[in-house]
Amino acid sequence: MSALHCFTNARDWNVGSITINNTNPSGTLEKAFQYLYGNIAEDAAHNSAERHDAPKCHEDTRKAVQEEIHGWITHGDEDAEPTKILYLTGPAGTGKTAIAGSIADTCDEQGLLAGSFFFASFLASETRRLKRYLVATLVYHLISPLDDDHPLRRAVLLAVQRDRSIFRKRLKDQLRLLLMKPLKDTRSQFDTSVLPKVFIIDGLDEVEAESSRESDRDPHDVRTENERDQEEILSALLYATSESTFPFRILIASRPERVIQTFFSNNAADVTREIFLDNKYDPGSDIALFLRASFAKIRRRYKLPALWPLEKDLEKLVYNASGQFIYAATIIRFLQGGKHPNPQALLNDILHQSFRCGEVGALASLDALYARILKSSPDWALAFRWIHAMDRLEFIPVVFVNQLLQDYEGQAEYLLENLTSLVWIPPAEDQSSPYHFHHKSFCDFIKDESRCGEELGHTSKDGDAFYKERLVNVILNKSPAVTLPETQNTMFLCDFVHVIGSRGIPYIVGSTESNPEVLTRSDAQWWVHFALKCGMNIFVIDWFTNIHNGCPSDSAGNCFLYCKHWRSTILRACRGLGWRVPNTIALFHEAICRHPSTDFKFSWSPYPYFNFSDSRSGSGDVDLLPTMTQCTVDGEYQATLDLVAAMYSRLPTDWISQIVRERPQDKHAFYSGLTAVIGDIRRELGIEESDILVDEDDRFDWGSDSEDGIDL
Repeated sequence: MSALHCFTNARDWNVGSITINNTNPSGTLEKAFQYLYGNIAEDAAHNSAERHDAPKCHEDTRKAVQEEIHGWITHGDEDAEPTKILYLTGPAGTGKTAIAGSIADTCDEQGLLAGSFFFASFLASETRRLKRYLVATLVYHLISPLDDDHPLRRAVLLAVQRDRSIFRKRLKDQLRLLLMKPLKDTRSQFDTSVLPKVFIIDGLDEVEAESSRESDRDPHDVRTENERDQEEILSALLYATSESTFPFRILIASRPERVIQTFFSNNAADVTREIFLDNKYDPGSDIALFLRASFAKIRRRYKLPALWPLEKDLEKLVYNASGQFIYAATIIRFLQGGKHPNPQALLNDILHQSFRCGEVGALASLDALYARILKSSPDWALAFRWIHAMDRLEFIPVVFVNQLLQDYEGQAEYLLENLTSLVWIPPAEDQSSPYHFHHKSFCDFIKDESRCGEELGHTSKDGDAFYKERLVNVILNKSPAVTLPETQNTMFLCDFVHVIGSRGIPYIVGSTESNPEVLTRSDAQWWVHFALKCGMNIFVIDWFTNIHNGCPSDSAGNCFLYCKHWRSTILRACRGLGWRVPNTIALFHEAICRHPSTDFKFSWSPYPYFNFSDSRSGSGDVDLLPTMTQCTVDGEYQATLDLVAAMYSRLPTDWISQIVRERPQDKHAFYSGLTAVIGDIRRELGIEESDILVDEDDRFDWGSDSEDGIDL
């Protein structure tokens, strides 16, 4: 044992008249180092064993975004407006974690990585989802490579040694005591420019509060606490970067959740550079490159043909991915799993979605991601019902969707603010843009009960009922659930006229879960007159067609009561305005078109049979009639239906084959075909109404060519 080693742990000892104060024995600092190590999240490091199969960018993909980030790390000080924080964001599955992991690997190899922390809430270990391990882990990564006698390492460990409660303090205080003060105290003792350049933090949106997983917690309270911890992390990091002695940059990757997005837009806007992973970075080309390289490995492994897969199949996969790397990575992982001897068949299953019940789908991990995000809503079951309704309300402005679906003001934000990685939510000041889903694969997910899992699959069925219920309530009450000022309610109802024509009534009368007879209790007279008063003639005609879709197609004239109620009201109102409306012959053509034995690809169009070109336009000339919820069918319309049924019963047995024979000369035989047959039936029944000849270009016209129809 050397003489020096004999005095390693000695304190305040004398040599002659000289007192030596060894206040920082290496053994004590070693204990401090071990105490620091005991408070880190070992598995959160970019290169931890737990992350051995974590997604990484293929060597030739995501080059543009990686080069942009790497350039910011190494040469960011040369930017016109230098920033200390880079916020990497984008929808779920677009490759944020893969990019962050690849950047971390590259920086580690180049000596640029100061520390990393990859949060993950779906893992059992609490260390990767709680805030309290973050600062200790980053500081540990920073000082571990430093020599034992490095001034910064010693200063950090002395701080740990002085205060054993340091890891239970607020994050800002932890950063101040463990990093900011040591840096300030030692900056004159070494060249800080030789330190690594960047801390990388991924998955900030997955941070959870300590008590978040306790049973019987209120979901709203849990979400609030989670967001509070996420915001504390951001505030602490912003504090650090505001100090001139802080020589590092911080890369933060996260989904664009509300509290995080708000922080970067407001508090940290001046010191943050944002990269949003969208089409600017050409993800489609990178996904195609990744798939080609991965398929080459699979071909070699299974000795498959050089042309497998077909180019059109590859293109379909790229299209389905919608810029989502997780989709492509999950598929390749499934094909390479080694449990299935036939990757060709498996790929066909993926391309055609022919998964069998009970099997683990190729998209299981992607589905798990979607399910986990959906369940982050404080009322995920209701949020999922909203998602289903949004899918049916594509391209409809967000203000209308919220008014239709909300039970109270602010409910949309409450339900959806955690789901912004799945659903694009327009900013508050933008009332004209619609909601839309970030990924096509998410649309597929919500429509496939076998992929949703038992809980979400059951809720999916409820989603259809929820949408129908909202529509019916407005039809019955002439207003949404949330009371609106009169002007706003009128605007809402104008939009609703359009929606129920194209996306509402067809669903109500065509859904196997719905009971369209509820429409018999509706005030059809008021709705028709309201739509005509607003000048929305075309939507009234859409109602006329769509309300009939649920009626039997093999029994002409035998309509349900709700259909008679609405159709007779529409015809009566339009005739009152001087319109020409479909007569008995026109409705007979419609009945022929709807016969279930026909295989015709085109359908009957009502527009040529309605003509208002020589009458009042409808807007402003219609008085709203008093409410009348009693179901009514006028005698004239019932007589018309009886005549249609009588004509139908007199068709020759070969009428379908006659139409087929006429089709080469007349592609719209339903309009002008069977002329001789119809003439004979009219004479037999004494029908004086005439047929209106309609050709192909009249299909979307008001009136026919002979009437100088108005092109729609």
